[in-house]
Amino acid sequence: MITKEELVMSVYDLANRMARQIKKSDEYKEYLKKREKVVSNEKTKEMLLDFQQEQMKLQAKQLSGEDLSEEEKEKLENLRELVELNSNLKQYLQAEYKVNVMLNDIQKIVFGDLDLGIEPEKENKD
Repeated sequence: MITKEELVMSVYDLANRMARQIKKSDEYKEYLKKREKVVSNEKTKEMLLDFQQEQMKLQAKQLSGEDLSEEEKEKLENLRELVELNSNLKQYLQAEYKVNVMLNDIQKIVFGDLDLGIEPEKENKD
């Protein structure tokens, strides 16, 4: 019979094995190659960080219920166009997207069938 401690350790062992497999995946290896190209070029790295910072700032504004001004929309679009013109940045963002898709898929598989949280009771309308 498996003890509670052994069961918990096997879950952690499994998670560690999964992390090692993710690091061995083609998607993650490709992401690391593309990231290195971006990081090794200071201008490209700066462009990426500016784009991400502006994107997060505007998303936070939208999530708080505020509308974006035309100037903000235009600034983000201009940054997006610059990113599209830089092939290393474009390839990096595509590789990052693929890793994120893989991680989201794994999350759905691992946690999809778990019964978590408490849902409010539905009212009977009889």
